[in-house]
Amino acid sequence: MSHAQTHLKLHQLFNERRFDEMDAYAGDQYAYIDHARGMTMHSLDEFKEWMREWTTAFSDARVLGESFVEGENVSVAYFHGRGDNDGPMGSLSPTGRQMDVPFCETLRYDTQGRVIGGEIYYDQLSILTQLGHLESSKLTGAS
Repeated sequence: MSHAQTHLKLHQLFNERRFDEMDAYAGDQYAYIDHARGMTMHSLDEFKEWMREWTTAFSDARVLGESFVEGENVSVAYFHGRGDNDGPMGSLSPTGRQMDVPFCETLRYDTQGRVIGGEIYYDQLSILTQLGHLESSKLTGAS
């Protein structure tokens, strides 16, 4: 299985909420960074808990429209995350509004092709604005 195929399979498992099946694709060491929130998960269990937080806030959360680039020990996925905010997001109450935001995720692999970690980049400000927690502002040019 190529790294891109593994990455796609993990997204499918997320979409189907089959988090525990991800264990079969993970190496002994695991670390994952959420850059937007400034947090690092130091184990696969912490990573799965992080995913459960997303699906608590967005019970219908989906990874959509993936495209992949892969290298010797890495794969990169570009995708949209979409879902309706029907549960609490940290201390924020649900708004019922939809999030639809582009994400970029990298995964790293050991020599056996198992995922040993990764990182994700996304625009948290856009999520909070789409959900109505922050006001949208437009920059205006000086004349």
